[in-house]
Amino acid sequence: PTEIFQLMYRLVGWDLDTTGRRLIDEICQISAYSPAMNFSQYVMPFRDLNPAARRRHNIRVVTVGRYRMLKDSKTGKVLKTKSEISALSDFIQWLENIKGDTLDGVILISHEPRKVAAPLLLESLRKYNLLERFSAVVKGFANGYAIAEVKCAKTVRSFSLRTLSRVLLDKDEELDNAADRARLAYQVMQHLCGSEDRPENSQGSGDAGDESNRGLVEAVCHYTNSVAKEELDLAGLKVILERQNSLRPVFYHYFVSYEKDGKESISQLMTKLTQAKPKELEELQELLITHFDPESQPKNENKVQADKENKVDAGDASGSSTPDTKTSSPVKAPSSSGDTNTNTHNSPQNNATSKKVSMNADEAVTSSPDSTAS
Repeated sequence: PTEIFQLMYRLVGWDLDTTGRRLIDEICQISAYSPAMNFSQYVMPFRDLNPAARRRHNIRVVTVGRYRMLKDSKTGKVLKTKSEISALSDFIQWLENIKGDTLDGVILISHEPRKVAAPLLLESLRKYNLLERFSAVVKGFANGYAIAEVKCAKTVRSFSLRTLSRVLLDKDEELDNAADRARLAYQVMQHLCGSEDRPENSQGSGDAGDESNRGLVEAVCHYTNSVAKEELDLAGLKVILERQNSLRPVFYHYFVSYEKDGKESISQLMTKLTQAKPKELEELQELLITHFDPESQPKNENKVQADKENKVDAGDASGSSTPDTKTSSPVKAPSSSGDTNTNTHNSPQNNATSKKVSMNADEAVTSSPDSTAS
């Protein structure tokens, strides 16, 4: 029966420390936790950790002479490391030991808002031809973040491991080490899915053979993806990345040009589009500029929008002004000499000018500074 089949698993919390969060990054530490035994092994990567990873994990690669070492940034101690293939082999051996001969397999439980650990692990296992041996032991991956989104949707706003460990477990711990995250991921999952069982009073081994853990294993199985499903997701991710990389040669010249000439290179590119309308060129130019430099968005964009919605009279430093909507009278547009005085006399000429100003109000939001000044 399906119920019996589901109850023949052992649950194991796990996590990775990596040199980054891309698929091409490397593993720095593999850690796993179960109530019966733990596993933790540092790995010597070929590349250095990126700045974000160094801050996140508090480890860094140092070079002394001809030798590279992994060092703890807090204590300054050199960490004992192994090669990636040796660490992965030890990890699989540990999983085989904890599975034993009576259980059907192991379910690995992590806790991350964006799935990173599982694809990196599967990619590394495939690289060293260890995926088949791994799949014989591990039957699926469960993400505690997805479980928390369902179980805690009405009680907490953040489903991060730090928040849930504080709220559910009354623990405030550092999360820079994969071993600590693996343990907390297991305990949070146990709290959410284990009904009356709690990590502080549970003394079982965490496998389906214990009566107290049958409901826990069954609940987790509903949120578990098989290894085959994770492989399909990884293949889809590779297709997307390959498609993105195929576009690099197309846009490489423009990246280099923008780094050299800035906005001037975008203006030169716009001159080649002879069939586009002026307004379309302005919108395209603004889109390209904000793509290459997101911080260059017009500072007055939100202000102009708020002025339109709230009908507040305001003018910018360039001499342009918005219509005075506090009264029903139209507003005279500013003259080319920079005169920004408004006239509230109701005349046909002023009515025409007011309509023109209103039609151009939206264009002033997306136009560049040069076009506004002209």
